[in-house]
Parts: sequence; structure tokens; C-alpha cells
Amino acid sequence: MTLPWPVRDPLLARRALAAQRGDAAAMRSLYRELYPEVARFVRRRIRAQADADDLTARVFFTLVERLDDFDPARGSLRAWLLRIARNAIIDHVRRQRPTVAVDGLGELLPAAHGDPLGEMIERERLGHLASQLEAQPPEVRELLALRFADGLRHREIAEVMGLSEAAVKQRVSRALKELRARVTLTLEKGGADYVL
Repeated sequence: MTLPWPVRDPLLARRALAAQRGDAAAMRSLYRELYPEVARFVRRRIRAQADADDLTARVFFTLVERLDDFDPARGSLRAWLLRIARNAIIDHVRRQRPTVAVDGLGELLPAAHGDPLGEMIERERLGHLASQLEAQPPEVRELLALRFADGLRHREIAEVMGLSEAAVKQRVSRALKELRARVTLTLEKGGADYVL
């Protein structure tokens, strides 16, 4: 059973401090503990598997190089490492200039209905939601992805994005309200028969 992050964060901070002092076992433990989290984070944002694996490796190379910069008083190791991953992804995207595709969003989620018509309606609803998400600025999409896809808490998102926790809460709330308003507007125009 995996411990929740609020319990794991102090344990990881102690291991990081031990690794800073040269404890190789602590560094291996950090790698084993954080690799799956970082790999998922990167794979959600980078389509090509080889590129995602390369970026994940770069993140851990940066961890080794910059571990002395980590200070538990300034935040969690997880958020610090995800910020490094986010910056690596941004650099990669700037070099590659790919588009963000959300076409497969409907296939990722299980159908809420047991019949084909219900599944079709659910895919249509998710497609509409995906198009509304695609219309959002990149910063808003990133906030929502960190919150709902990666499951980060507001405080961790603030650390990753370099914002205050209050700003993150406000921006996430505002983004959700705007998405609901867009869907409602579509309903009022008769463009869909479902709600968000």
C-alpha cells in the first residue's frame, strides 16, 4: 500500500538530505520512489514514448546535478522535481512545436453507460469538453492537468508553477466556472444535449 503524499513528503525530504550528504542508497530510494510519478507526469504531456523516456531520464540527471539546491523548507521534493520536469517539457515543446491533441480523451475514460447509445453520447460529451479545454490558454490547460490528471494539491501546483497557493485556487476555480459557462452557452444555443 502506497502512503499518501502528505506522509511521503517528509520521508522523501529526509532521503534527499541524506543523498545530499553522499548516501547512495538514499539516492536509489528517491529514484525508485519518484520515477513512476515523474514518468506519468511526462508521458501525459509528451506523445512520443522515446521522447518521454528521454525527458524523464533528463529530469533525474538534473536531480543528481542539482540535489544540493533542494531545500525542504521551501517545499516538497515531489513538487520541486515536477517543476524540473515541467521546465524540461516546456523546453522540449519549444524545440518540437507539437500541437496538444485531446482527440483520444473519450477512449481513456470508461463509459458511464452500458449501451452503445449511452457510450456514443458519453464520447460526444467528452469530445465537446475536450474542444472546450483545447480552446483554453496553455496556462489554464496546464493548471487543470496538474490538478485533475496529476492529482496535485493546490500547494504543490503553486510550487511547480511558481505561483502563490491562493492564485492557483483562484485560477482553477475561474477556469472551471468558465468551462461550465461555455457548455451552458452551447446548451442555450441548442448545440448539445448534455451538461458538464
